[in-house]
Amino acid sequence: MVTRIDSIIDRTVTLDYPAFDVLYAGECGEDAPKPAGLEGTSPGATYRERVRLVGRVLAGLRERGLAVVDNPVRPLLTTMRLLCDPQRRIYGWYVARDGHGQVPGSFHIAGSDEYVVFARLQGGVVTIEPIGWSSLYTRAFELLPDVGPVSGGAAVVPLSRGAAREEQGGDWLEPVYEEDDDDPVDREHARVQALTYGAKLLFAMQVFTSRKNSRGREEVADFPLHYYASAHGAVLTVHKRSGPEAEPRLHLIPATRSAFRRELRTL
Repeated sequence: MVTRIDSIIDRTVTLDYPAFDVLYAGECGEDAPKPAGLEGTSPGATYRERVRLVGRVLAGLRERGLAVVDNPVRPLLTTMRLLCDPQRRIYGWYVARDGHGQVPGSFHIAGSDEYVVFARLQGGVVTIEPIGWSSLYTRAFELLPDVGPVSGGAAVVPLSRGAAREEQGGDWLEPVYEEDDDDPVDREHARVQALTYGAKLLFAMQVFTSRKNSRGREEVADFPLHYYASAHGAVLTVHKRSGPEAEPRLHLIPATRSAFRRELRTL
């Protein structure tokens, strides 16, 4: 069963990771796994350290009007509950290139009943923002850089040749080169490579979705959606099957807001 949510925060709240950890553990349990994309090391290795940490966090929340005495306000706690046990989730990880190197980040969108919340973790800070259901499939797009879609149309290639970038490990943003032969399939592979894992990327993102079924069990989509931005433009890639028994194929799609929303909805 999904926990019914009757209220959440009505404005953006920014928390350092220790404060988020204390609130989440207090509402969902010390052993409750953090939402995907919001994982971090729980501070306070000993009981005494943890007690001091909780006291510091509560004092900070009181100063901001987010706690009364030793009790965080209810909308903040139910927001933690929503992140813990939603009906739908969209979550992912990204890496951006700036003038000083690479900046990693991650996010988690959780929705149940009439409420949806967006949370982002970057630089040790968790930013939590209430959003509407209409933004469920587009809020993550706002994290992407202002890079137009690549020229040329979509492409579909088999997966038998070469590994996808996410399967090769290593640096997400640095190019990985592969040999290619002079035939139509390899030329399509070469185009996909040049726009994704063969390019020097400015930004890369991997996005997953999940939802609860009628029995209350969480079902994660078979494949994630990937976004790549480089000097060539921005593209989306996703694995799709033409039928239940068919082998998946890699679909490359010029990255627009409408395409991002459509592909997330159909994962």
